[in-house]
Amino acid sequence: MHHESMTVPGQCPRCSEQCEQDSVDVGVGVIYGPWGCTSCAWSENEAYDGAFGGGVQEDGSYLDPMGGLYPAASPIAQFIRAGG
Repeated sequence: MHHESMTVPGQCPRCSEQCEQDSVDVGVGVIYGPWGCTSCAWSENEAYDGAFGGGVQEDGSYLDPMGGLYPAASPIAQFIRAGG
């Protein structure tokens, strides 16, 4: 399987759903995270892509397509592990 690249801004190249992107204003500019799709777990960053290493981790934590890491004890990680 190869990693797809986004060709239409904001549209997932794998399932065509709307993608999301986290950002933070650090006072002198804005830092943007990778684009990610919550529908199919595609990520602009292959390390966060559900098909290439993202998703539920060995320690039970959950790495979302936008690069957010939820600890194993968090309700979100527990929900995902339960098949949510």
